[in-house]
Amino acid sequence: NIATNNTTTNFGSLISEEKLDYSLARALIKNDFEPHVFRLHPEIREIKKTLYECGALFALMSGTGSTVYGIFPNQGLAEKTKDKFPKSYFCFTSTPQT
Repeated sequence: NIATNNTTTNFGSLISEEKLDYSLARALIKNDFEPHVFRLHPEIREIKKTLYECGALFALMSGTGSTVYGIFPNQGLAEKTKDKFPKSYFCFTSTPQT
């Protein structure tokens, strides 16, 4: 649980039947830096937008903006999305590690 602004978020509620509820994750998990960074660097907002437009189940800017990541339903869609970005961007895909 994390308490912010006098409310408590139970992150355990994000998991149902041993799967992450990505819709709920999108509603609950936020990066407070995003609005500020997006205002100063709109291209970072566009990266996140592109991830969702290409089928990401979840996308978020990490920390203060060194990385924007997306979680995709399969490797093929992730690879196809990677090709949407300029070659000057550092992009890679990974499979879940258990």
